[in-house]
Amino acid sequence: MGTHPLLNEPKILVVDDEQSLVNLCLLILEQAGYKVRGALSGKQALQMVGDEMPDLILLDVMMPGMDGIEVCRRIRELVPEQRPYILMYTADDRQYTKTESINAGATDFISKDTPIFDLPGKIQNYLRSTA
Repeated sequence: MGTHPLLNEPKILVVDDEQSLVNLCLLILEQAGYKVRGALSGKQALQMVGDEMPDLILLDVMMPGMDGIEVCRRIRELVPEQRPYILMYTADDRQYTKTESINAGATDFISKDTPIFDLPGKIQNYLRSTA
């Protein structure tokens, strides 16, 4: 694993119910120098956040059981004093979804139409502001 040029191995949590997408994100982000963990459900994500707060969470909106908007809301309630970036990673670009996500505490959105290899650069832009 390489060293990130600006930061000392920022922690990222990738949350999506699609195992193959989580695995691909883990591979690409680890190669970019990030410390990455993956969760396949909202419940698992909340447990992982309780164990170790990441610097940034890449969170799918549409998941069975607890959706990403509810996960975002619970993370903000769980640790209101900590403000990790929460990027909603979604194919759902409806205004309603964006509004609900922002109201729940999301930082921003990344479309699942974005090429996967662009993720490290987009994430770096958010983390750079805290360096």
